[in-house]
Amino acid sequence: MMKKIFGLLFVSFLFVVGCKKNDPDPDKVYALVKEEIDIAYGDHVLQKMDIYFPEGYNQHTPVVFLIHGGGWIAGTKEQFTQVAKLFVAKGFVAVNLSHRLVDASGLDQSPPVHQASAIKVSDQVDDLASAVNKYKASANDWGVGISNLYMAGHSAGGTLAMLYVQGDKNSGVRASGNFAGLANLTLSEELYNNPPDHALWPAIKELLYRMSGAEVVHENALALMAISPNWVSNNNKPGKPNITVMAKSNDQDLPFEPYFSTIQDAEDYHDQLRSYGTNSAYILMDTDHGFGNHPDDWAKAVAHTVDFFKKN
Repeated sequence: MMKKIFGLLFVSFLFVVGCKKNDPDPDKVYALVKEEIDIAYGDHVLQKMDIYFPEGYNQHTPVVFLIHGGGWIAGTKEQFTQVAKLFVAKGFVAVNLSHRLVDASGLDQSPPVHQASAIKVSDQVDDLASAVNKYKASANDWGVGISNLYMAGHSAGGTLAMLYVQGDKNSGVRASGNFAGLANLTLSEELYNNPPDHALWPAIKELLYRMSGAEVVHENALALMAISPNWVSNNNKPGKPNITVMAKSNDQDLPFEPYFSTIQDAEDYHDQLRSYGTNSAYILMDTDHGFGNHPDDWAKAVAHTVDFFKKN
């Protein structure tokens, strides 16, 4: 009799633990039940975030912070709302945020205007840190938790997500997700010594200067390393788990093709993390940089990322 009672208690314990973990049901499509829009996490007009809540959310529901793309110089959270809602449908609380932008004025001139940007990539990473801290400070009021936090972004947003999660400003975010972003922003010796005769090179060089705050010369190579996820991970190893969902035509779709092999860099970054013993996944999808080759490309990319986050 005692064995039977103990067995029932043990099963009940496992059930409670399982419920407490509250992994989303992979076969269920969760309804969006609440929204908190334009929550300020700083004084700048772009320092705002939207929060979307799935049905049944509680303090154990996983949370994903989402970062839009736009080449570090453009974009807002509104362009990523539909992706945020795909995460909600998978049972995640989605925190979709805007951040301050690198100054793009004069980049389209020939030659581009040479001027510093008040906002650099380091400031954008600071914005992510401020948004996470704001969420954590208010989580109790919203009835959500802080123990299962993740971050993912598209394009430049993917690079920013990796920089934050893999860097020393991370405050409890468990893993990063990268949708077709750059894992490496450093330049090869060849690019430093023999700049390419390419129409876009002056604008790319100027953008890198504004992003890093340092002139793009070999003596300042460390400035570009500081905004490259692969170098940040090297300095903070073993780092956090990361998944990259890469587009097959990424190198053709981006203006960086003559200077960075984004696909090869993503594969190398995957191998780098694994060499540290860090969980990493790399998926090459038959799609374009905007995940728009097929109607369900974004849904597939989100599903891959959710599966990875749930294991990490």
